[in-house]
Amino acid sequence: MGQIRTAVRAYTTVGQAPGQVMRSTNRLMIDLGTDLFASCVYLRLDPARQRVVMARAGHPPPLLRKPDGQVRVLDLAGGPLLGIDADATYTTTEFALAPGSVLALYTDGLIESPGIDIEDALAELGERLAESGDEPLDELADRLVRHTATAEERLDDIALLLLRARAS
Repeated sequence: MGQIRTAVRAYTTVGQAPGQVMRSTNRLMIDLGTDLFASCVYLRLDPARQRVVMARAGHPPPLLRKPDGQVRVLDLAGGPLLGIDADATYTTTEFALAPGSVLALYTDGLIESPGIDIEDALAELGERLAESGDEPLDELADRLVRHTATAEERLDDIALLLLRARAS
């Protein structure tokens, strides 16, 4: 995991677009021959322009809660897990992030539970996010995680990152 973080940081400092950061990191993982693979999402936020530029590699799609409370799955083009396919490509996608919007990035452990359809779990996560209003993000994160399977039932660990866009 440390190698992946280091690679992503290195490629971002030379100004690569998110999709190219994923491609370069993927190639490095394969060249190192570690037999490791990982999902990854990388984004750049431009608050002045209210834009997000991102790429994802085998990572679940983010959720976007608009200021009016509507939530949509950002089913942005992605690529395979890092470390799987040396020739994989990763699309860089740009989208608007209006003031008051909440962007939710999460690992699959948040929506995967034994006996639960992943699409149903994603829809339920979206419904909970839609109900959040102006709830502080730390409280919202606690509430979203609390509604997942108990620790004994989880198949995977959970990571959740919430970002609320502010007016400029």
